[in-house]
Amino acid sequence: MTTEEKEVYNHVKHMAEEQVIFLKNRYKMQPHEIISMYTGNARADATYDDAIESIAMFNMFTANKNGFVAS
Repeated sequence: MTTEEKEVYNHVKHMAEEQVIFLKNRYKMQPHEIISMYTGNARADATYDDAIESIAMFNMFTANKNGFVAS
């Protein structure tokens, strides 16, 4: 992974962390609910770290798909 790719991923992960905090505090969502909302499935034993990773991967996939991140 290049320096630029690492930097992009770190920014995406930070935004995912903020999104999880928002959903947790505002809507009292549990990790499995957040993951399910973004991926369509989730384990009952999911953690908030799992939710952050799921949102980050969803956002990276979407950004790549729509041409926002050069590959």
